[in-house]
Amino acid sequence: MRRALAQAAAGMSALWLAACAGTVRPTAPVGTETPAARAAWQAQQTALARLGTFALRGRLAKTGFGGFSGELSWIQDGSHFEVHFYGPLGVGAVAIDGEPGQVNIRTKDGSYQTDAPEQLMQDKLGWSLPVDGLRYWVLGLPAPGTTPQLRLNSEGLLQSMDQEGWHLDYLEYQTADGYRLPRMFTLSDAQRGFRVVIDQWSLAP
Repeated sequence: MRRALAQAAAGMSALWLAACAGTVRPTAPVGTETPAARAAWQAQQTALARLGTFALRGRLAKTGFGGFSGELSWIQDGSHFEVHFYGPLGVGAVAIDGEPGQVNIRTKDGSYQTDAPEQLMQDKLGWSLPVDGLRYWVLGLPAPGTTPQLRLNSEGLLQSMDQEGWHLDYLEYQTADGYRLPRMFTLSDAQRGFRVVIDQWSLAP
C-alpha cells in the first residue's frame, strides 16, 4: 500500500501550486458554534479517524525572518510516516520517516535516528516542524493528548485551533474522495510560522 501511495503521490507533482492512524477521540469545540456545526464536527472527526492511510503533495513555506519555501510530500500508512521536503538551494532536501518514538531524519549532511525529531531538526537544520502533531493537523484534526482550544466554521470544520503551544488557522478546504480536507492552513508558535498548501490528496481507509 505504501508503494502504491508513493506512486500516486509522485504523479501529483504537475498539479502543485506555483505559490506557496491512530484513534482520534472526539473533541468538543469552545465558542458560539451552532448545534448543527457541532454535530457536523463530531461526524467529521469520526470519518477522518478511519483514515489509516493517506498521501498528500503540496508546498511548505516558512514565514517571517529567514523564510523559505519548498515542495512537501507526506505518506501516512498506519503509524508509519514518510515526509519529504525539497527546499531551495541553501535549505536542501530533508527526509523524515518512522513511527512515534523512533524517527529517522536524512539530510545532505547525514542520517540520524531520534525519538525527538523536532529538536534534532532544529539542531541540524536551524528550523523544525512539529512532526507528531502535524500528522493529525494536516487532516484538520486535533492531535491526541493535550486538550485543544477549537473554533469551528459554519460547516463544522476547524477554523482555528490552539494545541501544544501552536496556533493553527485553516484558510481553505477541498473535497477529496468524499472527505472535506484542508487545502491551506497556517501554524505558528512563539518563534516560528509556516504556511502549508495541499494540492492533492490520495486516501485509503
